[in-house]
Amino acid sequence: MAKKERGPQFIPSALNTPMINYNEYYMNIQEKILTFLIGFVGGGILGLIFYGNQFLDEEGHATRATAIGNVVIFIVIGLIACKFLFPMRTNSLREKRRKDLRKQFRSFLEALAVSLSSGMNMSDSLLSAHNDLITEFSDDAYIVAEIKEMIDGMQNNIPIEDMMAALGERSSIDDIKNFGVVFELCYRAGGNMKDIVRRTSDIISEKIEIESEIETALTSNKSQFTIMMIIPVGLVFMMRFMMTGFAESFATVPGVIAITIAVGIFIGAYKLGNKIMDIKG
Repeated sequence: MAKKERGPQFIPSALNTPMINYNEYYMNIQEKILTFLIGFVGGGILGLIFYGNQFLDEEGHATRATAIGNVVIFIVIGLIACKFLFPMRTNSLREKRRKDLRKQFRSFLEALAVSLSSGMNMSDSLLSAHNDLITEFSDDAYIVAEIKEMIDGMQNNIPIEDMMAALGERSSIDDIKNFGVVFELCYRAGGNMKDIVRRTSDIISEKIEIESEIETALTSNKSQFTIMMIIPVGLVFMMRFMMTGFAESFATVPGVIAITIAVGIFIGAYKLGNKIMDIKG
């Protein structure tokens, strides 16, 4: 099966400005180093807990082969953990960025609605919203850069509806995409943009509030889930390093097979639990 090719990190706008492709996330060097260290060290330690201390002598004492085996296990399992952790971390950072953009877009619609209600035209409303959002967030906020591009586009005679639709496509966020479609239709037809912007802002706010309530309700469940994931690792650690006689069974072929099956079940339970508690915006 061919590996799925990733999309570009940036997509050129109508002004040929490289704008963020929110469908993909490329970690910077600091994020890569941190992810590697967490995956390698954490995976290596777990590898030793589940598979360490192989090749014991007849009396159950560690040998030179045991020490070499522990090093190999630490490195191999650590690298395998990194291979799985990198895409997981990338997906997590991508979803976080999209959630941030969605919340910032709601603030943008609120500021835009206020400006339109005061009688400003679309160009002046964008400028006013841009200034408000710089104060609310910062100069490097995602939505601030997006609005700045829209303002520059309008000054270069690029239709605002096209740039709004482009943002929806790059974000792949349903609320922004749907607003882009409605905005394009109503702006060209001369619809009541003030009511449309206000209504869209209210809908997004209601959805975010509902998701926040669900997230709060699931907090205790997530804590229990985390504890349940830690307990098996703790039990295996105790049996291996505090019960010498029982630990010898982990160094046998049946023991390795049994622990591998248990690890597979453990990983499956972890993925299923995360899938159940995942909240889609």
